[in-house]
Amino acid sequence: MVPKQVRNVGDLTRDDEAREALYEVMRADQPLETKAKQALQLGEEFLGVDNAHLARIDPDGDLWRSFVSTDDEDGQFPAGMTQELGLSYCRRTITEGTIALHAASEQGWTDDPAYKAHQLECYHGTALTVDGEIYGTLCFVSALPREQPFSTNETMFAELIARMLEHEIERERMDEQLAQLDQFASTVSHDLRNPLNVAQLRIDIERRKRDSEHLTVAAASLDRMEELIDDVLSLARQARTVTDTERLSLRGVATRSWDVVRTHDAALSVAGEYAFQGDRKRVRQLFENLFRNSIEHGGDSVSVTVGPLPAGEGFYIEDDGPGIPAEHRERIFDVGYTTGADGIGLGLAIVSGVVAAHDWEIVAAESENGGARFEITDVLGEVDETTPKWNV
Repeated sequence: MVPKQVRNVGDLTRDDEAREALYEVMRADQPLETKAKQALQLGEEFLGVDNAHLARIDPDGDLWRSFVSTDDEDGQFPAGMTQELGLSYCRRTITEGTIALHAASEQGWTDDPAYKAHQLECYHGTALTVDGEIYGTLCFVSALPREQPFSTNETMFAELIARMLEHEIERERMDEQLAQLDQFASTVSHDLRNPLNVAQLRIDIERRKRDSEHLTVAAASLDRMEELIDDVLSLARQARTVTDTERLSLRGVATRSWDVVRTHDAALSVAGEYAFQGDRKRVRQLFENLFRNSIEHGGDSVSVTVGPLPAGEGFYIEDDGPGIPAEHRERIFDVGYTTGADGIGLGLAIVSGVVAAHDWEIVAAESENGGARFEITDVLGEVDETTPKWNV
């Protein structure tokens, strides 16, 4: 009985070590193909097979392509190798779910087109879904059969690799899309600023000669256009995930942000100190946009309060203005949604982008005075009344 107990403990240790090694691979700052290759090697060793492949699949075109492989360049399934999907076990994996064959000829698969084409006795396949569509499969294969079927732990480890690779693929796609969006926004911004600056300069020259109401309105319109260009460029960049944070002071960030906003006769009060981790520049953009929102909807004499939430779970910004109707609270963070006469619905979308980039949450509610209240939660921070010197 003792050997059985020892064997179980050994299995647990092996499982833990394999998972930890996989987590380390995925945490590393490396390209997708490098991570995938190392993850496949871990899976290959854990499942005890000859080769492992991350395959791209085009069901409509009936194509299977080895995207990343542990096979040699002159092997049966090297990276870049393409074949008909119908000649792969993977065609059934993407429709039936995980398939585990330890001895295909003994399990009744000899008439399968894939077996006839490659005579693979051992196959473990898991489908990958990215953005709601089939991306491909994770395959572990051997030419010879196994003595025992794949264990539950082996299948679970293969599934874990597949899910982690899905996440990495989605993140790479998102990064590419954000880079394209950033480039597009930067190009448009540059192309718009050149004629805008020319127009502003010509108006300034003309106003030195003679001023008129028409020139004043035109200058204000061009200034507003410049603000909108800045907002669009900022919005395009806000979705980037925050990687570098520092310890910030709620009081310091709020007061510094307030100082750069045209507040007129509005008043700010900070109801308590709170220390938290964040990207200083982007957090200030969050506060500046929420302050502008309060003044835009609450008027030049609105009162704004900033403070920590109970138990140090985050912070809030609220005002005593007219508030946000309940039926609008779900949509106010959408790009283009606005109830103001002069806005185009970017300010709160930028706020939402900053929150998402920090992996925080934000909700719109009603303040005690009936005004607007924004609560930002899931923040890594703590209430602190000692008010030491933090970055602001």
